[in-house]
Amino acid sequence: MNNPLLYDLAFAQMHGIKTYLRTSLIKIYGSANAIYQERQKGAAAFSDMEISSRETIMAAWPLKAAATELETITRLNINSICLEDAAYPNRLFECEDAPTVLFSKGLKKWNLPFLVSIVGTRNHTLYADKVIQELLEGIAHLNLGVVSGLALGIDGIVHQKACQLKIPNWGVMATGLDAIYPAQHQSLAKKMMEYGGVLTENPTATPPLPFQFPKRNRIVAGMSDATIVIESATQGGSMITAGLARGYNREVFAVPGKIFDEKSKGCIALIQSNTAQIYHSPTHLLECLGWALSDTPSQKQHTIPISLTPICEEILVCIAQQGPIHRDQLANRFNLNIALLSTHLLTLELNGLILPHGGAFYSIC
Repeated sequence: MNNPLLYDLAFAQMHGIKTYLRTSLIKIYGSANAIYQERQKGAAAFSDMEISSRETIMAAWPLKAAATELETITRLNINSICLEDAAYPNRLFECEDAPTVLFSKGLKKWNLPFLVSIVGTRNHTLYADKVIQELLEGIAHLNLGVVSGLALGIDGIVHQKACQLKIPNWGVMATGLDAIYPAQHQSLAKKMMEYGGVLTENPTATPPLPFQFPKRNRIVAGMSDATIVIESATQGGSMITAGLARGYNREVFAVPGKIFDEKSKGCIALIQSNTAQIYHSPTHLLECLGWALSDTPSQKQHTIPISLTPICEEILVCIAQQGPIHRDQLANRFNLNIALLSTHLLTLELNGLILPHGGAFYSIC
């Protein structure tokens, strides 16, 4: 079993390791394959872990099950994106509980300059429909993508209208990608793949069990710069997503509604608790986020200096295609240690070609 992906698939499905520890180990060792090889040094190599986690890692890995899953996703044309891959969603990469493997269908172009998640109740009103239409029309001029949960109600409307406006959008599912859930959205999901697609952390044959949906919501929140709640009761998935987004230090907005309407009480609660700002127009949203209001965002053209080394040129191209991108993702992509990579990044920065951002992210100027 020489395919490194087998180890990623096996590691992602091992029970007995907390999600944040699984993510941390991948970021430390660089890949699941490297963790597997580290086992040869014995349990002492993982002495800082809890005994139960250490025992899980040292036990036999489910490589045969991983091989079966690999055959299945290959046959079904399902893509796999590992945490160490440059194509991994860069905002989600920041989260300490990011999935170590994602499965997707459609386009893997979610590392756009701007990304918002829009969520809400299944039992929506016409008011919500109007808000979504105005919101998407008001932000469609940006190089932007939209994330939601592909559920019935608000999620489905968001995806439908985004497709109509040709806005890239992705639906995060709580099941495997071998069957679209809910089934009513099969044709919608197919349309979404023209502009974005669907993704999940779950392997094939994962049923829609209740505990999978809150897990799904952390991906919706983590992939985005901001989360907008359209309508919600005080309990439910949208409230969970908003809380997770705030926990990730992302902006949260909520659409106010009638104080006696159950579908508005969740949004009012988010505003009252200062978890969310009031959303009242696309212009206000863009101003709050500091995003461009014009129809044609400016793009600077740069001439690559003659003295730039080949590796610097490759890094620059990667940042141009994937940015904003995290330093660790670049290190994994080019197999460079952080010290050497930092030297190349500084060269590009001093030449005015890239911009550093908080959290060790870089984008093209």
